[in-house]
Amino acid sequence: MDTPRLVLVVDDDRGIRDTMRDILLLEGYAVHAASDGEAAVDCCRANHYDMVLLDIRMPGIDGVETLTKIKTVDPDARVIMITGFDVGERVQEAMAQGAEAVFRKPLDVADFMPLLLATTV
Repeated sequence: MDTPRLVLVVDDDRGIRDTMRDILLLEGYAVHAASDGEAAVDCCRANHYDMVLLDIRMPGIDGVETLTKIKTVDPDARVIMITGFDVGERVQEAMAQGAEAVFRKPLDVADFMPLLLATTV
């Protein structure tokens, strides 16, 4: 990669954020992190991300609401939702709002890396 692709990791669990950031940095991505939906939307106002990894269940505005706000700020944003809970209806809403995929925690990097690699520079 000439210029590292920029990924935003959004999760209220610091351990997951840090782990995802570390993995993505090792894979050669530039990474920003946010601990809640409002911070994620602010990040998307300031930057265009090649991919956003977004937790569905967070305090404050949840991931689906955050996805909707991100898509308002950056309609071309590519978003992968992640969840550790059975949130079937919210998963359907996320897909209807433009999420590319929904993955269950614990995340297997091999599952979502092909979507990240498919991003255009």
